[in-house]
Amino acid sequence: MWNGNGTMKFLRIRDVTELTGLSRMTIYRMEVAGEFPRRRQIGKNSVAWLEADLTRWAKSRPVAPLKAGGSNPGVRGESFELFTR
Repeated sequence: MWNGNGTMKFLRIRDVTELTGLSRMTIYRMEVAGEFPRRRQIGKNSVAWLEADLTRWAKSRPVAPLKAGGSNPGVRGESFELFTR
C-alpha cells in the first residue's frame, strides 16, 4: 500500500516491536502461526513489514473488555466504578 505521498513504507523489526508492544520472539511466533502479517524480503539479508499490513492487522484485533467491579490495570488503585459515573 502507498502512503499519502506516493511511497510505500517498510518497517524493520525494531519499529514493529515499538509499534505493537510485542517482543521480537512473540512477533515471529505469531507470524509462523499465521496470526501476524508476513515479513517481506527487502534485501539479501534484510526483512521488513509493510506499514499497511500492520495497520490492517491492528484494526482486526478485538477490543479488550473492561472487567466491571475489578481493578483497571491502566489506573492505579481505582476501580471500574470510577469510570461509570
